[in-house]
Amino acid sequence: MRRLALILLLFASAMVSSAVETTNYTCIVCGKGPLHGRIWLSKWGAVCGDCYRLENHCSLCGLPMRDGDNPAKTGDGRFICKFDRPNAVLDVGEAREVFTSTRRDLVELFGRGIALNFPDVTVNLFDVDYWSEKGREDGLHKFGFSYTRKSRKGNCTHEVVLLSGRLRAELAATAAHEYTHLWINEIHPTEHAIDGDTIEAICELSAYKLLESRSQPEQQQKILNNPYTHGEIKELVALEKENGMGYILNWVKNGSTTRLVSAAAARLAPVKPRTIASTNIPPPLPEALKLGGLLLDGQSRHAIINGMSFAAGETKSISLLDRVLSVRCREIHRNEAVLEIDGLLNFITLKIGEEKFVP
Repeated sequence: MRRLALILLLFASAMVSSAVETTNYTCIVCGKGPLHGRIWLSKWGAVCGDCYRLENHCSLCGLPMRDGDNPAKTGDGRFICKFDRPNAVLDVGEAREVFTSTRRDLVELFGRGIALNFPDVTVNLFDVDYWSEKGREDGLHKFGFSYTRKSRKGNCTHEVVLLSGRLRAELAATAAHEYTHLWINEIHPTEHAIDGDTIEAICELSAYKLLESRSQPEQQQKILNNPYTHGEIKELVALEKENGMGYILNWVKNGSTTRLVSAAAARLAPVKPRTIASTNIPPPLPEALKLGGLLLDGQSRHAIINGMSFAAGETKSISLLDRVLSVRCREIHRNEAVLEIDGLLNFITLKIGEEKFVP
């Protein structure tokens, strides 16, 4: 599920003036107190000036951490404080439990119509949010992704990847978003062209309704504030209140417009014959090899190379723009993979996010 990164460095509004000589606060990090001078208030308690300047901060709440605090740490170097750790998902087994319970709740909320025809879904954790749009002022951190492979016989194989080290409530919202993508992948007619923001807003709406059923208004507000769908999520929340979720799900299967409108507006709209959309034309093949990231499945690692998953020692064919390569993944390290290409004498080492052209 792709979502905006709200890295909560929440020492937020409450910086107490340095004019305060003595307070009844005690530092939640080092235990020093009563504090005086300038202090910071986190959601867990007060933080003294010395601790505020510590190098390591919790990636979830922003709380500073000392070396002896023994925080959890993800494979890509994010720290999680002792307060958030009990609710953070760091294990792939727990991530699968979150996804399973989320799927069950969505079917209970919306009915069997949103159940998958091919229910087997592979769920994995990712340590590195490599697909985030880093370096851009308006860039998003995307907390998950999903994809469906369809065979010539029409069978579907599903996979969902979720970012590790997130709170259970946030991970469940991402799981709801990605599950809805899988459902759309299964039932969406190829001749029904749907606007990209609309698809993402429908997936966000599933997450929004799940959080509503679990009485988590703060998480709901995060979805509404997220610029990911360019505001369309707010339109769909209003549309769902007017027409119900069944109307929206039925539109995905049987609609003809590229964007959702109310039932009343749809009755007034002229009927247009369906045409096959240009969005159904497959994208051009890549020209180079790219290591997208590393999948964690229990204790094993898989390298994602041009969208394909490789275990160490595994060989697969990768189609490029001008040829097909036989690629063997020799080794997988923390941030890179070593590849053996049929016909080349030297090995190729790819780092995460790096592209290399094969001579």
